[in-house]
Amino acid sequence: MAYLFQQNLSVSRSVGVVVVGAGPAGIGAAIAAARNGAKTLVFDSKGCIGGMATGGMISPFMTSYDSGCEKMIIRGIFEEMIDRMNAIGGVIHPSGVRNKQPYASYFPVGHNNVAPFNRDAFKLVGMQMIRESGAELLLHTQFVDVIKEDDHLVGVIISNKDGLSVVEAKLVIDCSGDADVAARAGVPYVIGNEIDGNIQPASMFLKIGNVDMKTVGADMAKHAAELRPFYGPYSWLIKEHPEDWGDFPRAEICIFADVEDGEFRINCSRILDVDATKTDDLTRATMIGQEQCYHIFNFLKKHAPGFENAQLRATADTIGIRETRHIEGEYKLTGEEVASCTVHKDAIACMATNMDTHNKDNPGGTLNPPVGPYFTVPYLCLVAKGIDNLLVAGRSISADAGAGSAIRMMPSCMAFGQAAGTAAAMALKEKIAPKDVDVVRLRQTLVAQGAFVGD
Repeated sequence: MAYLFQQNLSVSRSVGVVVVGAGPAGIGAAIAAARNGAKTLVFDSKGCIGGMATGGMISPFMTSYDSGCEKMIIRGIFEEMIDRMNAIGGVIHPSGVRNKQPYASYFPVGHNNVAPFNRDAFKLVGMQMIRESGAELLLHTQFVDVIKEDDHLVGVIISNKDGLSVVEAKLVIDCSGDADVAARAGVPYVIGNEIDGNIQPASMFLKIGNVDMKTVGADMAKHAAELRPFYGPYSWLIKEHPEDWGDFPRAEICIFADVEDGEFRINCSRILDVDATKTDDLTRATMIGQEQCYHIFNFLKKHAPGFENAQLRATADTIGIRETRHIEGEYKLTGEEVASCTVHKDAIACMATNMDTHNKDNPGGTLNPPVGPYFTVPYLCLVAKGIDNLLVAGRSISADAGAGSAIRMMPSCMAFGQAAGTAAAMALKEKIAPKDVDVVRLRQTLVAQGAFVGD
């Protein structure tokens, strides 16, 4: 049975740019669009900004430096946030973090220049920067649908305590993480890896405190020869105590030291076969994730030296999602380009993040560090195909699953947001479609505003 629901909707906002989602990508997009002169609204379904950085409790920021640890290459708005958080003690600056340190989960490769941060500091600084940019922020507001005329979006329908209403916008930036706006608008997409059907597993972060850091460090030094990505910290305990670990589908327990002394963020939970575009799957994943967090905590407390008096500080408010939709854009970034560190002349972001793939058929995974200084992402990866006024920023940009495993990190997403917001403002000023923005001038504008787009 189907029910017909009809309602005349009032226009609650009329703006130049509406940004859907206030995670890292949405923060970058809203600030950049407003700073460049566009009347901008950014909204989010949660009660705070930050997405995975706050509600997901994910930390640290993966690397924002080149592969040689010589230069910060994800800069601009991201670097501003780092500097402001650093000034209030809310982040460990990435310049001082190296492999084998507790901040890098003691890994010997692939984790240089990560940046542990306090999620409340992120909330504060992010909201301050949005407000100072002139953008309007609306929380507790859910995206419902698009209003579309031919290949043009007139606006989006939102739902909040005031009811259903319409936000009219000349240009829309989808920073939902799952390309929800693009999907509703009819933009083609694939979910996960279109070759083998794998969708990277979901995870729920937890935070453990009152840990004896000195004892943990000594234990890691003792097992240094066994530390490698995906079969690293406490892989030896998992082998020694299979009766307590059970059939948990993970071969290591990643422990990233937090800003606060004696505390770790734990990235270990692994929930398989989750399509996070489906509410039933998200609900199931959340329930399993909570159970897994307590399982991990109890295992560490029982078996890991230094965790004898540990306390469970928190579990994430929302399940961590690595992968859902990859939209079809005007250009698709490939895993081969990332692996070979291809440099594009129309690049709007540079990064040296690892190709980091979790797979349901492997309790470990694959991690491939870049072979060159960095790879780049072309502007047209942000331009959705088939809709003339829609940009997409975040992990759902136009990229195959291989490339997606490297560009899904939070600093990368903020860089995409800054590029999308800047391009949107330029398009509005010139009354052109986003795909017609002069990329040379876009790159010049990004550089003038602190971003790095290549040597």
